[in-house]
Amino acid sequence: MSANLYDLQVEILFSGTADAMRRRILAPLKMGLEKLFSGQNLEAIAPQQLRVLDIACGTGRTLKFIRATLPKASLYGNDLSPAYLKKANKLLSEELGDLPQLLQGNAENLPFLDNYFQGITCVFTFHELPPMVRQKVLEEAFRVIQPGGVFVICDSIQASDEPDFATMLENFPAMFHEPYYKDYIKDNLEERLEKAGFVNIATEVHFVSKYWVGYKPNI
Repeated sequence: MSANLYDLQVEILFSGTADAMRRRILAPLKMGLEKLFSGQNLEAIAPQQLRVLDIACGTGRTLKFIRATLPKASLYGNDLSPAYLKKANKLLSEELGDLPQLLQGNAENLPFLDNYFQGITCVFTFHELPPMVRQKVLEEAFRVIQPGGVFVICDSIQASDEPDFATMLENFPAMFHEPYYKDYIKDNLEERLEKAGFVNIATEVHFVSKYWVGYKPNI
């Protein structure tokens, strides 16, 4: 039931802007990949050389947008829930294009080889995680991304981003079942990304969403 209702619930929660929030990961992802491949046309790169992972892919909506932006890339999705992966497979099968490879698994222990991906995304996940799990997921993302690869996160704004929204953010976990949200809005993900090994970290805030972009150092 959760998988069937999720997309509708999130769109209602964000007044129809949830997909717009997801799509804001596309530009930094593409720019990061172009930087890695020295400005080459990404559509000219063989799929086996351009692999992108969406961590905690849920119903597959972010992968749908990535596939439209990077039609030649090999796409992968990982999620803990088989029900959400089933929903993702159905959504991604509705349109033409190669299906992303969807694997069930815990983001704390990703079922992929070291240095396997050139790009990784993660949308609306970190506020759902306990603090130490956030760190473990970041460390796993660092492990499976290749040197020079780009990692893009989208999630909720935090307490320091929009002071006018402070009361709303404090009340959010009381209105919804979000046991780790209060800690998340005060957590320093930039420091966590640096601790995991990422460099050149940049952040942006757009309305109620926040974005982090980081890179794995070239060896």
